[in-house]
Amino acid sequence: MEPYPTGDPRLPHHCYPPKKLTPDELTKRTGTSYYKLDLDDPVASARRIAVMKLERNFKREDTFTLDAVSTMDFEEKLTELFEEIECSDDQARLITEGAAYFDVEGSNGDWIRVLCEYGDLIIIPAGRPHRMTTTSKNFVKIRRFFKDESD
Repeated sequence: MEPYPTGDPRLPHHCYPPKKLTPDELTKRTGTSYYKLDLDDPVASARRIAVMKLERNFKREDTFTLDAVSTMDFEEKLTELFEEIECSDDQARLITEGAAYFDVEGSNGDWIRVLCEYGDLIIIPAGRPHRMTTTSKNFVKIRRFFKDESD
């Protein structure tokens, strides 16, 4: 991601020339795990999600939709989600419709932008600064996983 992004956060904000990272490189630089699930194969995706929930001790989940057409205070919500946060628990997000950008701070202080689309599962480790936004299409539906019962 470019070092000092300005303007609309929903734009790609690639550095030039763009650098692509493999999932292994993403994990090495940020501790973040990325998986591509075949959501059109419900048995395989359910199995992968069940394994992830057991391994990471996720006990609760919900579905979060961010849509410029139907989300009240859409712009305010985008601004809130784009604020840098660090969570005390791992954050797991599965994109079931649309697309979003997840920005994760690397170990050397740079930001890495991860485009997540249909079937992408991203797990951001506890304590890792991150933020998110939609793409310019202004729509994403995310399945979120939590460790505790009352998040």
